[in-house]
Amino acid sequence: MVEDAACPGTTLVVETGRPAVLEPNMVPAEVVLPHEVAAGIRAARSNGWTPSSNGSPFKLHLSAV
Repeated sequence: MVEDAACPGTTLVVETGRPAVLEPNMVPAEVVLPHEVAAGIRAARSNGWTPSSNGSPFKLHLSAV
């Protein structure tokens, strides 16, 4: 999940196809890297995500970022 820290609005939720780590003591098998986060944000922006707008979370489904 991502949102604009300076002007919170619509949250971006990216589904990568990787299992979520739900417990604090669990170690993920695969870590989401910063360049993957940036690629997901770029993809969401090009698909209409406007982070400063209010509204429901913007969901983006990617098999891999």
